Amino acid sequence: MRLVEDLAASARQPDHWLYAAWLDTASRYRRHRLGWLWMFVPTALYIWGVGGFLGSMQPGLSLVRFFAHIAIGFAVFRLATTVLTDAATVFTSHRAYIYDGSLRLTDFLLRSLAKSLFYFMFTLPLVAVVVVQSPDFSPAGIPVSLAALALVVANLVFLGTLVALVGARLPDLDEFMGNATLALFLLTPIVWLPDAAPAGTLRGALMRANPFHHLVESVRAPVLGGTVEAATWVFLGVLTVAGMALATFGYRKFAREVPLWL
Repeated sequence: MRLVEDLAASARQPDHWLYAAWLDTASRYRRHRLGWLWMFVPTALYIWGVGGFLGSMQPGLSLVRFFAHIAIGFAVFRLATTVLTDAATVFTSHRAYIYDGSLRLTDFLLRSLAKSLFYFMFTLPLVAVVVVQSPDFSPAGIPVSLAALALVVANLVFLGTLVALVGARLPDLDEFMGNATLALFLLTPIVWLPDAAPAGTLRGALMRANPFHHLVESVRAPVLGGTVEAATWVFLGVLTVAGMALATFGYRKFAREVPLWL
């Protein structure tokens, strides 16, 4: 079984996963009084709640700049961690459909990715409002940020495939991903600034060894007038090539074993 071929086949038949992802998202908020407004709550809490609290503790820090920093960082980090955390149980939660054999495994992977992208896209207007108010906002950096975001999504497809395969074999992966996400959040400059972890220090080494730092910074820095370190582009390039190779190999070798593992 070839990953690229199955992804292409799934892309040609989006009704199997895109519509299902939309129904999953819509049905979750249908019975709530505030409805879709609940999608904005986590991002708003982090921007103005956590951001306002932590920002006020740092004298001389511009809250407007800090809000923009948190807004983009949290949105991208949440997108990445949601995709990877859901991937750990995506095959288990669709066990009956997999046993039926009527759908490709990539349909379930893309369904999970689409749900996370829906959340991300719905919060973009809120993020945009905060970002354009920042004096660091650079419209010229938007194309670079969008290209970096596309690279992030591509990496999430490959990494999500690997996590899903391992999760089908090792059910405990779900618990591990939940704990790892918390640790990685603290190592990623979302509620703190990258300047606090300069190169040549232990803090800097830990931050630069964290893939989520590079995923977030490649999207955030250009649109906020910053410069993306060359090491970040190299890291993402290596991550993309390695992730694609491992996901393709793993899918070809183990995809047929998934029903037996479940």
